[in-house]
Amino acid sequence: MDQTRLRSLLAIAEHGGFGRAAAALGLAQPSLSRQIALLEQEVGRPLLYRHGRGARLTEDGQRLADAARPLLTGLANLASALDDPVPRGQVVLGVPTFMSVHLAGSIFGELRQRYPELHIRLVDGFSGFINQWLTEGRLDIAILYDSQRSRAIMAEVLAEEDLLLFAHRRRARDLRGEGLEQDPVPVSALAELQLILPDQQHGLRRALHRAGAHPDPALLLEVDSLAAIRTLVEHGLGWSVLPRAALTQEAAKRCYILRDLGAPPLRVRLMVAVSPARGMTPALRAVLAHLHAMVARLQERGIMSAPAARARQN
Repeated sequence: MDQTRLRSLLAIAEHGGFGRAAAALGLAQPSLSRQIALLEQEVGRPLLYRHGRGARLTEDGQRLADAARPLLTGLANLASALDDPVPRGQVVLGVPTFMSVHLAGSIFGELRQRYPELHIRLVDGFSGFINQWLTEGRLDIAILYDSQRSRAIMAEVLAEEDLLLFAHRRRARDLRGEGLEQDPVPVSALAELQLILPDQQHGLRRALHRAGAHPDPALLLEVDSLAAIRTLVEHGLGWSVLPRAALTQEAAKRCYILRDLGAPPLRVRLMVAVSPARGMTPALRAVLAHLHAMVARLQERGIMSAPAARARQN
């Protein structure tokens, strides 16, 4: 079975449509459509549902994608099989700020103990900065929001995150018309709130924009610092939107309101990404495997959710 056709199928599944997948693969859309047509002809059954907003996998397409993904990853790593198998040297890992608190202990404890010759430098920041640093070659591996594959970045889905609207309880009056406290808040309601959000270059703002959120510029404070956002919310200066994993402390305190956004709840994908120019070394493979293991633990604790495709299999 042709690798190019299989990679085309995986790209459409990841990006949700032919146009975005073609751009990510560097192909013309008719060429991508031809690859899928040949693959469907080869297997003798449809692999994609086409609809007005893009395309999604059929059940047969999902089974084929799940089987092909690890095989293609293994083929991509064949060239490095002759390298020194011991993870060693420095790996610079970039993660969203809220993730560092969940990962630092195990990275500098468990992972360092397992591979004493492996040296990790951990960098955190908002996802727009992390994406820029990875593209510029300042990072070896990164966790990002909804990153798309390109010539500069190879990415795979790591987890999904619920986005929660939160504020100090003294601002409860702002949502008097939005149902009971446990009810989700419509995304459209954000236009009426004093919001404290990072800049538009970051994944969180892009996710809100895709969901139809239109903050009022007159009510919006743009802050590219997680610590500052938390402080401003604590002082009652507005509402913010952050992933559930960033709000474990606030969730334990009665002085905060946390509400789901939208129904079904608004989610963003977390991707783990590397630069193709780096090559998949034993050190990078060790870090990647550890990130998957740590995220699986966070999913078991209910802090993160599995990607939708994986969730359908359970």
